[in-house]
Amino acid sequence: MSAALAPPLLVASLLLCVAGLLKLRSPAGAVAALAALGLPARAWLVRVLAGLEVALGAACAADPSAVVAAAVAGVYALFAAAAAILMRRRVACGCFGENDVPASSGHWIASGLLASLALAAAAFGPPHGVDWLLSRSTATGVIALIGVAGALYAAVLVYTVVPRAWGAWGGE
Repeated sequence: MSAALAPPLLVASLLLCVAGLLKLRSPAGAVAALAALGLPARAWLVRVLAGLEVALGAACAADPSAVVAAAVAGVYALFAAAAAILMRRRVACGCFGENDVPASSGHWIASGLLASLALAAAAFGPPHGVDWLLSRSTATGVIALIGVAGALYAAVLVYTVVPRAWGAWGGE
């Protein structure tokens, strides 16, 4: 089972890295989201948390353990809860830096799904990292990495573009 969960766990891990790096570059969106949640909202704090997000994502991608995968699950569970609150308040989550798209049901559903996948990887572990994918045959490894890259891109779109497109289609 852990082999089947390696690609989704890698996507979840790399998505943390992408989001964290974008928040390091542009923390204002996340600062506003923290303020809307009633939490301390400072750019330096967002950057510290974003650095931890990148570190956790990188650690899980490189050499995941059950503990690290469970930590990834916990982070995504927190993101899902925050997204649900921000959605009701019609506030952007700041997940990817400057993106001003208000949090949507897609945000908390995607975060909840990623939390579930990471938790399953922790439970049915030991989880496999990128080195495991690269140790497969060349064709299998390349195809798996292309699939991970495509899924990562799709996940970014779910958080950043799909909510705006869905709102435009619905006349909002």
